[in-house]
Amino acid sequence: MAPSRDTNPSAYQEMFVNELRARREAAGLSRNKLAAALGCTPQWIAKVESFEKPPSEGLADDLDTYFQLGGTFRRMLEKHLEARRNGLIPNGFRPLAEAEPEASRISIYEPLLLTGLLQTEEYARFVLGAGLRADKVDELVAIRMERQAILRRPDPPWMFVLIREAVIRDLRREYRAEQCKRLLDVLEHPKIALQVIPADAAVFQPCGFQLLGFKQAPDVGYVDGVGQHGQVLTNPHDVQELAILFNVIRTAALSGAESENLIRTIMEST
Repeated sequence: MAPSRDTNPSAYQEMFVNELRARREAAGLSRNKLAAALGCTPQWIAKVESFEKPPSEGLADDLDTYFQLGGTFRRMLEKHLEARRNGLIPNGFRPLAEAEPEASRISIYEPLLLTGLLQTEEYARFVLGAGLRADKVDELVAIRMERQAILRRPDPPWMFVLIREAVIRDLRREYRAEQCKRLLDVLEHPKIALQVIPADAAVFQPCGFQLLGFKQAPDVGYVDGVGQHGQVLTNPHDVQELAILFNVIRTAALSGAESENLIRTIMEST
């Protein structure tokens, strides 16, 4: 089978490859000679130049050093990676992903899945992996793990999370213990409140949603949609209605201590 070429490279990847080829040819270097100078294989250079493989950080840095360019290849690569990430994130979800790092308060209601901000890598890979190529799944998982960096900042946002009990009980056995441990660790975070909605609670809101608050901007809402076609809400009246709904649902949730006991029980039953 012929090698698969990336039929939709970003403009920055094309710039990277064109610059690589132009620099190599202007210097009178074959792929073999350039590979020997960089300490890689000529096959690797060929795959990058033919778009069979994307360039790596190591290659970008080595090219900048060899051609004394002061970071030109590295900057093109970073722009390519940014464009690649944006292309993988669904259009409806992208505004939320872009707004999360600026939020000072995040409220999340999840009736079907654990929120991406609290997923383990193994769980994220299972959720994102249906019907996708392995390389694309790797990139999507990396994006999801990068989103979680906001919780490790010196001044992370306040986060309030409501999760239905069935979401935790339905975790597959092979990653249930690790994911439950992650939730138990979250409960110890001074700025995260996680509460479980018990199975017998009269909560019938089938759609997940989020509320984001900012220090110097109006609150916004996000409502999940079919096939990741979610919707960002900016109308103050709509956002207020979501906030009220969140607080109503919260009255049916277990306390923090009760939620911890339930999660621990589910984890130990693995």
